Amino acid sequence: MEIEASYQVIKADTIDAAAERILDELKEDTASTTRWISSKENVIYFDGWDGLGASAVLRAVVQRLVASDQAPPELHFDQIIRINCSKWESRRAMQRVIAEQLKLPDEVMQMLDAQDEDDDYRGADHGSRAELPQVAREIYQRIQNRRLLVIFYNGSSEEIDLTNFGFHLYSSNKVLWTFQGAFRLKSRMKIDGAMKTAAGTTTGLFLSAASADENAALWPDLVRHEAAELVARKSIGHSIMEPARVADCFLYLLNLCGMGRHFTMDYDLATHSSNYWVCDGIIRQLEGDTDLDDSSWRAAEALRREMLLDVDYYPDHHYLPSHLLKCAGIVPCWTSPTYRIVQILDGGAISSRVDIFQHFNKLAVLKLSHCTFSFLSPPFICCHYLRFLWLDHCKDQEEISDDGAAGKEEGIRRCFGRLWVLVVRYTPCDQILSAQMMDLMAQLRELNVMGAQDWDLGQMQERLPNICKLRVTKSTIHCSRSLSENDLFSGMNKMDLLDFSGNRITSGMTNLSMAGNSKSSTLETIIIDDGCVGLEQISFKGCANLKNVSLRGLFEVLFSLDISGTPVKTLDLSAMEVPKLDELIALGCNKLCAILWPPEGKRRENLNKLRIDTTGVTVRSSASSLSVKYGSREPTTYDKYIFVSDSRLLRSLLVFKEYFDRNYTHVEISSPSSRIAVDVGGSKEKSSRIIKSGSGNEHLVPASIQNQQQQQQPEIIDNNASVYAGVADTLKDHVQQEGEGDDGNAPTITQIWPCPPAENCTLMTATCTYKTSR
Repeated sequence: MEIEASYQVIKADTIDAAAERILDELKEDTASTTRWISSKENVIYFDGWDGLGASAVLRAVVQRLVASDQAPPELHFDQIIRINCSKWESRRAMQRVIAEQLKLPDEVMQMLDAQDEDDDYRGADHGSRAELPQVAREIYQRIQNRRLLVIFYNGSSEEIDLTNFGFHLYSSNKVLWTFQGAFRLKSRMKIDGAMKTAAGTTTGLFLSAASADENAALWPDLVRHEAAELVARKSIGHSIMEPARVADCFLYLLNLCGMGRHFTMDYDLATHSSNYWVCDGIIRQLEGDTDLDDSSWRAAEALRREMLLDVDYYPDHHYLPSHLLKCAGIVPCWTSPTYRIVQILDGGAISSRVDIFQHFNKLAVLKLSHCTFSFLSPPFICCHYLRFLWLDHCKDQEEISDDGAAGKEEGIRRCFGRLWVLVVRYTPCDQILSAQMMDLMAQLRELNVMGAQDWDLGQMQERLPNICKLRVTKSTIHCSRSLSENDLFSGMNKMDLLDFSGNRITSGMTNLSMAGNSKSSTLETIIIDDGCVGLEQISFKGCANLKNVSLRGLFEVLFSLDISGTPVKTLDLSAMEVPKLDELIALGCNKLCAILWPPEGKRRENLNKLRIDTTGVTVRSSASSLSVKYGSREPTTYDKYIFVSDSRLLRSLLVFKEYFDRNYTHVEISSPSSRIAVDVGGSKEKSSRIIKSGSGNEHLVPASIQNQQQQQQPEIIDNNASVYAGVADTLKDHVQQEGEGDDGNAPTITQIWPCPPAENCTLMTATCTYKTSR
């Protein structure tokens, strides 16, 4: 009989008290005579105190069970398995964590590696990768006939049934789990969601804790324990982060949430939490670290990734009418977390109030919203400790008096010369971001511009040498000076993130290129969401550290994309609309596994220039290459050529099959020495294939094949068989799917002759997908 899920609140004023209460729930029911009972009864969820403290309690439970030599029999477990997936990746990644915990054989780990690799070549999203049934069977075989306790930190947004991973729960096995990890709030919404779908829930008991007597000391104690839990996991990786400092960072964010809640103030914690911690001195510079606080910034960024508060910053706002929210959002004010203050300004004009910041001269973080002041003589120039300045919907008021101009100029130099972070949203940029002002910002690490109008982006050239993150979004921009295609970001050799989303380019700039500083490029992330009007060419050529590329939206005039020399594994263009994209260059992309194209109707039917090389070969000459040539032309002189080290990449080109049916493309496949020959039809000598049409007609077309192993040792030719088989296997699934059609003329796969023992070997196939140039 199915057991209904239940919800209980336990009274506990300490971590220890909650842990003891949960241990009672984990005790085995020795009176039960049945081996199998509902798995729900064995699965317990703990929510902590309004979400806080759950991770620390689970840790305390494990410590008691491991340290106790006198544990009663009902609390004896053969093994305690901790599955920490608080930072969620996928069900596959979770299965890998389980396999590592159980120390499964290398063969099992290789199953996961092989499937991940194949999914890479299929362009499968990491988050969608499911667990493998064969690995689940191995997990089941390892844990059967053993009593287990599974501690599970679930970073996903839904309940996970561990049965699918090989954990078939008997009456003696238990699962204790919680959502996310340390430092989360108000996760009851997730519990409610799970219980509303009770028919599908696998949890029998949902527990949360509450203080019996409103103990004021409870909450600081919970924060301290959560901080210790986070540091113990060593996921931050920096000695600068002690538990006390981690706790201070959490309380700082809570303070911002409270300030923002009452004034609908947007502090954009998802982006700037680490900036607040460093700029306001919560995370301080290490002694001897003179490199612009690099250690502090790295520690803060690592903590930001761990401290993802699961909290609605403004929980009451959804009850307010939308027109009231709009009114609340345009109240002129200034706010500073440094002093924990939000001050409403009458009328918004603060230029005449020269003393407004005199008593706050140690401000480190300042946000001005809907204020009017002179940008040439801002009222905050007395704040010589200012590190983070945010101007939101502010207006410039021309300065009338020249009194004290020299002193103001010195104040501006000192103020802006110390800035680390500058955010300018829907505020005129002509003065704040003029060439003269940017010359002062030698220490600026992050610049965020949103909603700028007619801003001259060319002024950034050879400026902002310490910029690490540059975001220019939803702006109208132009470039007045004459720049070569690689000059715009020259000198910005520390930049690791560029966000250029939703901009409109009016004149003087049609090429977005990072090639100018590629030799020392630290760029890791490029984001262009919501398209970019007026952008014709995009080049990340030579960005050797580029890992994340997000391109989305309409690029109406974009015709060229170059990712040469980058370590990008999946080039995802599926969310783009590129009606004029005509060139894709991907040379030296040794890690490229898949290209995901825009859907039909949002791209051209073909590309006039397609150059792909993933082989890692830097020099191709007539003396060393095994390529088939026509006349004196080298393959690299053609507009279309493809050199791949793994034939599975060719799956990405099936979208252009109809085009290849009518046109010639030079293809070379270099078989790595470690590649295993695929012999679907029998012996190695007969493992190459030919693709025929269903009607029996053959159209033999040469496709040149280059074998790097053979190039080094010409007498060894067996690897050619794996090359040929790889080509056929690449198209096999696609061909078989077509063979299920009604016309009966779809291609099928049959055997052909073995690889010819010649220096320049040629694969003869009936498919028109691969043809040599001429």
